[in-house]
Amino acid sequence: MFPLAFTAFGFLALGAPVAFALGMAGLAYLVLSAADPATLASQMFSTLNTATLMTIPFFVLSAEVLSRCGATRHLVDLFSALIGHYRGGLPVVAVISCAFFSAICGSSTATAAAVGVVLIPELISRGYDKRFAVGLVATAGGLGILIPPSIPLILYGLLTDTSVGALFQAAMLPGLTLAVLLGLVAYVIGRRQSVPLPPKASAAERLAALKKASGILLMPAIVLGGLYLGIFTPTEASAIAASYSIILAVTVYRTKLSDLLNMLIASAATASLIMLILVAANLVGYALTNERVPHLAFEWVRSFEVNKYLFMIALMGVYIVAGMFLEIISIILITVPILLPILVAMDVNLIGFAILLVVNMELAVISPPIGLNLFVISGISRVPVVDVFRGTLPFACVLLVMLVAMIFIPGFIFR
Repeated sequence: MFPLAFTAFGFLALGAPVAFALGMAGLAYLVLSAADPATLASQMFSTLNTATLMTIPFFVLSAEVLSRCGATRHLVDLFSALIGHYRGGLPVVAVISCAFFSAICGSSTATAAAVGVVLIPELISRGYDKRFAVGLVATAGGLGILIPPSIPLILYGLLTDTSVGALFQAAMLPGLTLAVLLGLVAYVIGRRQSVPLPPKASAAERLAALKKASGILLMPAIVLGGLYLGIFTPTEASAIAASYSIILAVTVYRTKLSDLLNMLIASAATASLIMLILVAANLVGYALTNERVPHLAFEWVRSFEVNKYLFMIALMGVYIVAGMFLEIISIILITVPILLPILVAMDVNLIGFAILLVVNMELAVISPPIGLNLFVISGISRVPVVDVFRGTLPFACVLLVMLVAMIFIPGFIFR
């Protein structure tokens, strides 16, 4: 296993993309173990030969279209017209907007970018502390990987053979709970800042904002409602989301066909990158399984005879550290196959663990040096990454408290 680890970390140290580093590590193992050349093709094909995987490019396309066609602006304008005139109201608007957009896209970076472009300049121009504004949106953007549809939950379901629909249903309540907690903290901090209040929107202005945002407001109801009612599968839901977003962009927001083509190209590039990481991680997973690493890891953990709650807290600590150096998709694809036998042996609820893992990864997207949301928000706002990170600290405490609380909720993690 040393050549495998050496190759992977060697390429990562040289600045190679994660997909390339993992792929070269898996290929190195196949060569050194004199595996049948057909193994490479069979592993790659088996990874991508699943209908559920089609949800990823469709949801990525949906998020790309809606974030670029101007739908996010109308969504934010609606929430701002409803509660933006209250003291501390605009920060709450940021959280609500992130939560709502999360129910459309399934990506934390897409959520943070779409909402941040609109609301960060508005928060700063209204007089809110710059560090608070960027930290709030960076953290609330993390709801994109928890509130369904969530791309990490889709990948987790594929790896563990768990129902994606069941994962989505389990994630909804924790996602909304976290959104409420972040909103409360944002409201408390926002009220303490001496910010001049805008005039209250008139009934006519609110109605106009509602009409402009009505198209995007219907999307979660159509997609998630149909999914939870059993009308269509997650794969069909993703296709409907992509189709609806394109129709909305062309007919309501008057998006040009040339711009739509650019959206298709950008979403294809993003989805392809995820697929490449998935294939490469599957090669590494094959090597780990072939070398009995999951079994050895289970025996090593069992030798400590540690309390299951302490084990879970320690595991979450390891994930927090891992999240500082790897992005969420790579972490899930690398670690879950190793941990799966241990989790099953410890009678862990795999659906509950998935939610716990994703909440943990919300910390990862705002943790330096790799935290993607930090760099996305820094690029949007021109605020240094260090200041964005400092702005996230009050909200990171909320994530930590919720993480620990979920471990000790009876029946949530341990059956």
